[in-house]
Amino acid sequence: MSAPAIDIVASALDRLAGEGPLGLACSGGGDSLALLLIAGRWARQSGRALHILTVDHCLRPESTGEARFVAETAARLGWPCDILRWDDARGGSGLQARARAARHRLLASAARRHRLSAVMLAHTRDDQDETVCMRLAAGGSWRSAAAMAERAPSPAWPEGREVMLVRPCLAVSRADLRASLEADGAAWIEDPSNQDAHYARIRTRQTLAQLNDRGFDTGRFAALATDLRAMLDAERLAAWQAARTCLRLHPWGAIDLAPDRWSRLPPVLRLTLLEAAVMAVSGQPASPSRARLIPLDGAILAGRPASGCGVLVRPGARVWLIRDGGAVSGRVDREPPSPWIEEEAGTAVFDGRFVIDGRARELEWRLLGDTYEGLTDRAILDSVPGPARSGLLVGRDAGSVVVIAGLGNPVSAEGGVAVGGAIEVRSLIEHRFCRRLLPHGAARWFDETERA
Repeated sequence: MSAPAIDIVASALDRLAGEGPLGLACSGGGDSLALLLIAGRWARQSGRALHILTVDHCLRPESTGEARFVAETAARLGWPCDILRWDDARGGSGLQARARAARHRLLASAARRHRLSAVMLAHTRDDQDETVCMRLAAGGSWRSAAAMAERAPSPAWPEGREVMLVRPCLAVSRADLRASLEADGAAWIEDPSNQDAHYARIRTRQTLAQLNDRGFDTGRFAALATDLRAMLDAERLAAWQAARTCLRLHPWGAIDLAPDRWSRLPPVLRLTLLEAAVMAVSGQPASPSRARLIPLDGAILAGRPASGCGVLVRPGARVWLIRDGGAVSGRVDREPPSPWIEEEAGTAVFDGRFVIDGRARELEWRLLGDTYEGLTDRAILDSVPGPARSGLLVGRDAGSVVVIAGLGNPVSAEGGVAVGGAIEVRSLIEHRFCRRLLPHGAARWFDETERA
């Protein structure tokens, strides 16, 4: 391989890889195969374990053979490989977006199963150019143009809640990686969809090639993304620092804020904080657009109730953001999707907000409801505002509420704890909030003594 590509990618791995075993997503195409060869040599020199992951999207007849090619290549190089199948594959509109989401879910689940510290992706400088151009053409803001980071949390939620993505090839061109493979005598797979102008990315790729031919350095798009990423990280860090002045996170599934302090924050920080808060309270995987957040911010400032993005705004001496129970249990006009995601470790995640484990799996889990059915002593609810109580997640045993997620065990009719033994229910609200604002740091909230 050519020294520049090896040196640039290996240097990026030194900076980005962290500690522990690493995953590497490989499709068998030129970019990911080049990364496999470079990262494999780097891992051997560094004494690091490497696990190859390849996704069979099951969308083309050739996909199964391509996945086998990757597995055989990995085996020849001495690395274990998992073939991950997208069993729900189907054509239709939004195919690329659905395939991307499925790919990230599969990679994240495999990374957690194998306890991988991060998963490497082979996105190049050309991919960054195309992503920035596509997002701007679609009307995106400067934040969307920040595009791909070298190191970032997995976008899959909750499957990727502990998984980092590493992109060590962002400073290398696609042509450089292919030249490296040719110099090494390595063969790779050419995906025919990479020539299909039905896809927006391929049309963008063709447009950028024309611009390059006319003397425009399209690498400036990737350079712009790097600058904007630094600005985005600084904005989120400023929002994080502002959070300690006005927010409190509650493990049972809510955030409350001081409206006077909130109103003194610059609008840009309010919306950045509100984005993280809504994602944490709703448990949803995608971040809401700023256009959808602005009405919620307006309601907070005006002291009036509102709903949107899967949360409810309830004003008072402190303003509460709580989960919209109707989005979980359904409404008169529609049934909701199942709130459960079963995980291979024997755990299950409810509504993207709570991890249920151990003995707790044997209980009946659903929202408390307006009648508080099965709750003998309501004193445990004293710290919860009225509008939020019906939406609390509770575990019932023989009809009796024996545990409330984020609050613990209520008292039984006899005056003791309703149930004994190890029941593990972990709230993800703090993890989600911190992960959104601190993608490069530890996902933990401030100590109790430091809270607002």
